[in-house]
Amino acid sequence: MKTQKKPIWKRLKVNNRLPRLFLTLSGIVHPKILAKFGTLKKNLAKAGIKTYFKIYMKMTAFTLLLMAAITFTISFPLLLHSNITIIHALAFSILTSLSAGSISIGIWYLYPILVASSRKRNIEVNLPLIANFMAVLASAGMPPEGIFTALAEVGEEFSISKEVAGIIRDIKLMGLDLHTALKKASERSPSNKFAAMIDGVVTTIHMGGDLASYLREQANKYKRERMLSLRQFLDNLSVIAEAYVTFLVAAPLMLIVMLSVLSFIGTEVTLINLDPRILLNILATIILPIGISMLILAVEFLSPKR
Repeated sequence: MKTQKKPIWKRLKVNNRLPRLFLTLSGIVHPKILAKFGTLKKNLAKAGIKTYFKIYMKMTAFTLLLMAAITFTISFPLLLHSNITIIHALAFSILTSLSAGSISIGIWYLYPILVASSRKRNIEVNLPLIANFMAVLASAGMPPEGIFTALAEVGEEFSISKEVAGIIRDIKLMGLDLHTALKKASERSPSNKFAAMIDGVVTTIHMGGDLASYLREQANKYKRERMLSLRQFLDNLSVIAEAYVTFLVAAPLMLIVMLSVLSFIGTEVTLINLDPRILLNILATIILPIGISMLILAVEFLSPKR
């Protein structure tokens, strides 16, 4: 006699009702469909999002259906009151609901990528400090496992608390050896540079090399890369400063003087079929704020993290 298989939420000991609901319903999703979202599963691990993959997929599907239903319920009655036929209203409502559902899927899919990208930047900024910290401990004769244990205590300051906590968890709770735990941490890491350093640590330990010397070399390499990125930022900042002076200081002043003169001459004079006073208002209230905002965003995007 076959024993009845326990529900998945019981096997995983999930007590929260909402995740339990999604886990129960996730059995409807065929494994072949889940296999096509392997990239999303990896992005969840790299982002450090502690959500079961099937729950995340079911939440995505649930949001898709919910957004599509809400959009259709709102858009169809509104379109019926306009001067279009029922068929056109139905078609437009279906198209709008599908668009809303697609947007919701895109948000759920892009969220782990954005989180992983943010964590990657924070890790790579601190890589010189991380490698230097590990090199000091290795020079003092501390074993590799002790180095990562000490690193876990300051992991929050270096933005690698999740990575190091995963290594310690795999060693102490899962019973894995250090090499296997480091390999898994390398696969989960959102930063390719940090993953490469971890792989180098594994190789150095396995080959019996000088770990302290390797980590010092990595620290110096990351320092040089950091200085290079700062120089590139200064070059880009000079270009942005020239664009600011040219397009948002000199050109607006020239246009303001020209439009003011045209406005003083009389309303008969127009420019691109618009009154000069209207163009002056557009320049002052729309064009200049948008231009300055774009430059601020460019500086924020290009500036290296501290």
